[in-house]
Amino acid sequence: MNQFFLYLLKVATALAFFYIVYHFFLSRDTMYSRNRFFILLSLVSSLILPLITIKTRQPLDIQFFGKDLTGVVITGTAENDESWRAILSSAGIMKIIFIIYLSGVILLSVKLMVEMSHLLLIVSRKKVNGNKVIRLSGNKVSGFTAFGHIFIDEVLSAGDEEEIIKHEQKHLDRKHFFDIVFIELVKILQWFNPVVYMFDRSLRAVHEYQADDECLSSGIPVISYQGLMLNQVFKTRVFSATSRFSNPTLIKKRMIMMTKKRSKAPANLKMLLVLPFVALLLIIFSTCAKKSFDNFAGSDTPPPSGTDMVAVENSKLSAVKEGDAFVVVEEMPMFPGGDLALLKHIAENTKYPAEAKEKNIQGRVIVRFKIMDDGAVQDVSVIKGVDPVLDAEAQRVVSELPSFQPGKQGGVAVPVWYMVPITFTLSDKSTAVPPPPPPPPADVSKGSGGSFSSDPKEPFVVVEEMPMFPGGDAALLQYLAGNINYPEAAKVNGITGRVILRFCVTENGTVDRISVLKSVDPLLDAEAFRVVSTLPAFKPGKQGGVAVPVWYMVPVTFALDKPKVEAVQAPPA
Repeated sequence: MNQFFLYLLKVATALAFFYIVYHFFLSRDTMYSRNRFFILLSLVSSLILPLITIKTRQPLDIQFFGKDLTGVVITGTAENDESWRAILSSAGIMKIIFIIYLSGVILLSVKLMVEMSHLLLIVSRKKVNGNKVIRLSGNKVSGFTAFGHIFIDEVLSAGDEEEIIKHEQKHLDRKHFFDIVFIELVKILQWFNPVVYMFDRSLRAVHEYQADDECLSSGIPVISYQGLMLNQVFKTRVFSATSRFSNPTLIKKRMIMMTKKRSKAPANLKMLLVLPFVALLLIIFSTCAKKSFDNFAGSDTPPPSGTDMVAVENSKLSAVKEGDAFVVVEEMPMFPGGDLALLKHIAENTKYPAEAKEKNIQGRVIVRFKIMDDGAVQDVSVIKGVDPVLDAEAQRVVSELPSFQPGKQGGVAVPVWYMVPITFTLSDKSTAVPPPPPPPPADVSKGSGGSFSSDPKEPFVVVEEMPMFPGGDAALLQYLAGNINYPEAAKVNGITGRVILRFCVTENGTVDRISVLKSVDPLLDAEAFRVVSTLPAFKPGKQGGVAVPVWYMVPVTFALDKPKVEAVQAPPA
């Protein structure tokens, strides 16, 4: 669904670019055939260009460690019933948007089908063999063309009827009706986009200019032709998917274009102005694809010299373990239905305690628990509390979680530590929640202030304000994607895999104490190590308002084949 909406957005962007070129450089010229061609080409190109990607460097697959559960926000107010809770997740928003979009598509599709059916019914009932003119009664429409026929008002005088038939015949000869049907279909796809309606108006105007120009070229006096237009201007509109002689909104422009000086042939060179816009669109669309971070395929860019490579000791797996449970494993536990299902389950089953609402108690509770080798949830504890009332509710909900798909190490199910942050808020402003922390290492102990380091000199795992890369998580992804080079030797030998690195963001924000927790191959390890070592300074994490060192973890997947698509997850310390 997200990819489809991204495609629609790209189409809308392309239409806007093309319309800017048409409106400012082409619309005032009298080269109507060229303008018609440009509009139709713009519509087709806007549908095709978003599907084209210029691949300079394949995007990087960075799966951030830990589960993205920052969207679990439990709300409540003193006026609302305790059972009322609103969870605004990205999936819910996208579903609502999709329903709205689909409703518009269905409505416009039905409208178009009804109009087409009505026209076909009229043709089947009133057509005369060998005669393409169909006379209508009671429709108050001077003339239009559709399905290879000319429809005119039967009450027209003989002179007016002859002139209008000549005009509509030009539409018929040029097959303008098919243009209108095509743009109506584009409007169904892009009904929310105002630019497509501008193109629709421009295309209909070009049709009328073209028909007017050919009629006047056949010898019809301009004055009498304009008078006929004015006589028909107050006729009401019946069908939108047709070309009509007396379109009131175009009368003034048509009269101006009739008497305007003809554009010269060199004006066709203006079409070349669209080329920079097409190039810009391709760059934009390709950049979007490059930064999508779905995978990292081998780049043709050569790796840096050997002096830039950092030697990393190779081991097939450096798993992190605390006590009898792991912290990092090859396959992390998965809730039935995925992360969104877990978020939804917690949101639907957490009740904002009435006592907390009365006392206006709010905050973020972090609950840690162990997922056993059979998927059961055990050893639930609050490692960062807010208030006993909120802590107890968060612990209750987590304790009642159904079984997970267990984590695996070396293909064997093993117990794994898991962590869930839950935010209780009574304020509408408290919707932005910092990233969740990672599972703590073995030396972690619960402190009264919500910090998690047993030694003040050792980095923290969880702090009140987690470190932040300049520009946020997306900027960190972009930095890594733009600076990692797939080692040539690794590409030649088909070496792929997922490297997990841990580093410390110091109290000054610098990156220090880099280590490889999960290794794949010295070449890939070294490249991942090298890039992480070049990271610019972070905004340091804070505990009690004081900057402190904090652990951070980044897994990076190198893949030469089409990778398994995984959701981008939130970063830990």
